[in-house]
Amino acid sequence: MSASKPVFTPRIVTSTQIAEVRSPQLRQTESDRVSRKDSLWFWHRVTLASVRSDTADLSARQLAMLMTIYLEDGLHTVRSLAKHLGITKAAISRATDSLCKLGYIERKPDHRDKRSVILVRTSAGIHFLSQFADIIQAERP
Repeated sequence: MSASKPVFTPRIVTSTQIAEVRSPQLRQTESDRVSRKDSLWFWHRVTLASVRSDTADLSARQLAMLMTIYLEDGLHTVRSLAKHLGITKAAISRATDSLCKLGYIERKPDHRDKRSVILVRTSAGIHFLSQFADIIQAERP
């Protein structure tokens, strides 16, 4: 008696199921969703509170880059950040210069590739993002 091979049976997957796999957040009901206008008002309040605080004013690009370095594990180089954020290496280099001047990140030599530098976290950057997170939490409805 020979063992039968398992039979592959394709199944139909809906776009909702794909979206749930891609972003494993809790499923929202219509009443839980925030309107676009409410979302904009929330971001406006966060931005205003941030501008009024005594922390540095960062551009959206600088903030996205800083959060990527702090929130995502692994080594971060100009090349990897440019690819991840979908912007040019020149834009990353300019943002790196600004963030280094503020003390929010540091450049370290990459021993694997002498042409590259690794961008690393600093305590000042951790402090800035902690304050920024506090602003966001304070503005939540």
